Amino acid sequence: MKGSELTLEILFCAWVRQGGLKMLRKSLIGVTLLLVLPISMQAKILRGGFGSLLYLPEDTCSIPVVMDVGMYVEILDCQKLSIKLQQVEFDTYEGCSEIRVKSNFDLELVCKVKPTGMVPGEYSCSIDNPKVPLDLSENIAVRNVCVKAEKVKILYASPGLDIHVADVTITVIPDF
Repeated sequence: MKGSELTLEILFCAWVRQGGLKMLRKSLIGVTLLLVLPISMQAKILRGGFGSLLYLPEDTCSIPVVMDVGMYVEILDCQKLSIKLQQVEFDTYEGCSEIRVKSNFDLELVCKVKPTGMVPGEYSCSIDNPKVPLDLSENIAVRNVCVKAEKVKILYASPGLDIHVADVTITVIPDF
């Protein structure tokens, strides 16, 4: 052996005795893991204990679930409704109008009448069958709202057709 080869061999042996070979092996394992682990995590595949591939479940879609919360009630075509009073006695007038109620809960209808003052008298209102049970099949209930005017003083009013004499307000009360 030449002197330079002998020097290299001595240096190599000294390096191995100091644990250089173990360090080289650990370094190679560390570099391999650093290279393979990100690739396998990106593909969602990991190696199991016996070398088999383990596919991990992955959330791919989330669908929001929504609902309408609260009580809903509507009197259909409310702006088109009116009650026409007809004379039934000398100073008594009556009239009714059909309303359609849509809701998602049991309710009770209450009405009150407020005269405009155009024709003096005693005004009252009523609703036939004011309790409206929930019916999910149709979900529309039909009721009659009636107004009665007694002791009407038509002589104090100016004559005309379709004079606005009162307003009916319908109030909804939950019936639990």
